[in-house]
Amino acid sequence: MSRPLDIGINQIKSLLVKMGQLSKQALELAIDGFLKEEDGYVQLKAWSNTIIMLSEEVEDRAVELMALHQPMATDLRTLKAYIKIAYDIERYGRYALDIGDIKNRLGEWEQIPENGFRFKEMAEVVMKCVTMSIDFIREMDQNCIWEQAKTEAQSDDLYLKNMKMLWESNASPKTIIAYSLTIRYLERIADHSTYISESISYAISGRRVSLR
Repeated sequence: MSRPLDIGINQIKSLLVKMGQLSKQALELAIDGFLKEEDGYVQLKAWSNTIIMLSEEVEDRAVELMALHQPMATDLRTLKAYIKIAYDIERYGRYALDIGDIKNRLGEWEQIPENGFRFKEMAEVVMKCVTMSIDFIREMDQNCIWEQAKTEAQSDDLYLKNMKMLWESNASPKTIIAYSLTIRYLERIADHSTYISESISYAISGRRVSLR
């Protein structure tokens, strides 16, 4: 028979997966809107607010489980990791919202052709990082985190290469600003996916690892 504590921990995990799936939808919408120069800010704002509320619920439930039950060391590590993961997923949603807000702040800009510039490739790699992090939350498989770290390293490499191309381009200042902000937000999202993997490793093994 499952302990009430186990049931509560599994419920928190389900909330995290829900947050992750919603943040993935938000990021997909933000990237698509950026490429098509479409305004998805209202929807992104609603999703971001929902993710924040779910993050607060994760923290409240975790604290309640700690107060009402007597968690063992493994349980405490898991609850602590879940609170941190909720924050990292919240950042997914926030950065997606920031990408969606660029058009409102800057107005129209010119798209840069994918001729050596690898924005779409970077976006795909970052989406892969997010997907992997959600899968890790669901499966709690520590053996997969190193593959995620390699994928995140690819996003770092693409970030630097894309920034170099922007600096050397003849694009308008507004275009350079729009792309620079967006790829920076994407790079930070990939960072948070790595933080999630580190938290999962800590919850499972009790050891702190640094994947960056």
